[in-house]
Amino acid sequence: MKRIPWMRTTTLALCTTLALAAPAVARPRGGPGTGTETATASPHPAPPGVGHDSAQGSTEEQVAKARTEQQYWTPERIRAAVAVDAAHSRTPDAPSSPGTGQRHKRSLANEPTRQVPEGIATVGVFLIRSTDGSPTPDQFCTAGAVASPTKSLVITAAHCLKGDHRHRDFAFVPGYRTGASGKGQAGETPYGIFPVQEGKIWIDARYRAAPPDDDVDFAFLRVGPNADGKLLEDAVGRGNELTSVPTAKLARKSVTLVGYPGGQKTPLQCTNDTTAFQGRFMEIACDGFRSGVSGGPFLENFDGRRGDLTGIIGGYKTGGPYDHTSYTSQFDEDVLRLYRQAVTGAPPDPDPSTGTSMGTADTWTHARAMTTGRFHTDSVRNDVSDLIVRWSDGELSLYPGNGAYGFGKDVRLVKDKTWQQAAAITAGDFAGGTDDDLLVRWSDGRLTLYKDVTEDTKLTEKVELKDPDDTWTHASTIAAGRFGAGNTRRDDLVVTWTDGEVTLYSNVDANGLHAEKQLVKPPDTTWPHARNVSAGDFRPDTGDQDLFVRWGDGEVTAYENIAREAFGRQHRLRPAESPWRQALLATVGAFGGPPGQNDIVALWPGGKLTLHPDAISTSLPVERVLVPQ
Repeated sequence: MKRIPWMRTTTLALCTTLALAAPAVARPRGGPGTGTETATASPHPAPPGVGHDSAQGSTEEQVAKARTEQQYWTPERIRAAVAVDAAHSRTPDAPSSPGTGQRHKRSLANEPTRQVPEGIATVGVFLIRSTDGSPTPDQFCTAGAVASPTKSLVITAAHCLKGDHRHRDFAFVPGYRTGASGKGQAGETPYGIFPVQEGKIWIDARYRAAPPDDDVDFAFLRVGPNADGKLLEDAVGRGNELTSVPTAKLARKSVTLVGYPGGQKTPLQCTNDTTAFQGRFMEIACDGFRSGVSGGPFLENFDGRRGDLTGIIGGYKTGGPYDHTSYTSQFDEDVLRLYRQAVTGAPPDPDPSTGTSMGTADTWTHARAMTTGRFHTDSVRNDVSDLIVRWSDGELSLYPGNGAYGFGKDVRLVKDKTWQQAAAITAGDFAGGTDDDLLVRWSDGRLTLYKDVTEDTKLTEKVELKDPDDTWTHASTIAAGRFGAGNTRRDDLVVTWTDGEVTLYSNVDANGLHAEKQLVKPPDTTWPHARNVSAGDFRPDTGDQDLFVRWGDGEVTAYENIAREAFGRQHRLRPAESPWRQALLATVGAFGGPPGQNDIVALWPGGKLTLHPDAISTSLPVERVLVPQ
């Protein structure tokens, strides 16, 4: 029967399902934080589905590392360490702040800058040891302990870590106080020295780009135990509570600033009101905060040991050009996203300067379709998905998955203007070979199967399943998977049509389409709003795949058992009106972590590309950025 497109409705009438709590997903950046309420991040449990690098204990190797660091970082070396930003020392005698043109008026509850000789438990020096022949091998910034389930997180300014880390060691000394200690006193390092674990540094990819984005001048680090085998928060007590700051609330009352200036390294403390600067930074007037204080915390409700963490010195001009005024990048969803990565042990954002970079955001504004499958020889052997992208100029690219939530250098499969007419693509195991096959629906209604696609054979084996056909011009989306239609291959095909009909074709092969089952009868006002459809494995305890759907209103849904129950059993990963209504493309693959096709790749306005690893039927994890905007 010929299908006729129906008028699109303005309201998406989806059945209501139980919306289970999940970590927030960052909205593609159109400016800093859009939230309206302050939200504390750290009390929430780690998101499920992501492998935890649990550090709820210490190993002999970690303790040995701490002892080695302790032997190197003698009191003399710590005192002699040079501030990272010493070459750009803050100006002490500027007449006024560049932000407001005048000093903040101090309230009676606020206090001017003073030294804290006894130290502060959750704030310390962040030590940097270079082994590449640097003229100043021992450097430092300020850092603070952050409350987390790992008991081992530290935050500092990203600009303290900019550059190649291969020849640098890092360590955190909480509560550091300079000067010799008398008998019975705890000493200059009262809680010990905590080495940063190798590879456990989380910096937003936008800060590592050139030029760095000062909106995201913050970094999280996972530290190992001290020489006594104690985790950080077991030694110092609970860390500072990471707290988000909406744009409308950058001006705040009685915020305490702490930092270690170069030279004496006695911590400074000051309490004052903050103001908003440029609508994306928080500004505070505190005298004497010279070089070395970068990474020092902005704390509310400070009790002398810890408080609510609302910023760290950095951001605007790496924290400010004057020693009487300091800044922080806004703590919005970006800092919460990075925190969640650190808590769960998710892979850090890829470095844009590496050879595995996926290009620029400008390039990705030209992506028109995406699908996933196992095509590259290494991917087939390692059971990892690859990403195929169709571009606006007719090029088709294969990005091999690396098994660690990232991708290698792209392989061109074809560049032909004919491919501009590829209206929909999906990948499955239709021909039964080792490699996956690519199915293409063209704008004229043709349906073409490319068998056994690899980086070498590319698109050489072509089978025409449908000649130009007016019916198939009305196919909106196609998704191949294992939907319970009779065998274990991913050779079932779900098709959504412009009139709202949804059909399931069982056991598609090189001989064509076979049994068709109608899952939704036309006309239907819901399914014309399905924007991206893909197969996924969001319930690892079952055999058949689920159907992933991103809707035009921002809802993201996973349906199970569609061959038996149609769409009766659904799981809402994101509610209507979520930031996902801004997404342009989305697809699902297996790019790392536990087995199963449950890692979601999404393209956003401006060319930002993200990956959400290890999604399950009750939660869509926080993004990691593959291509920053």
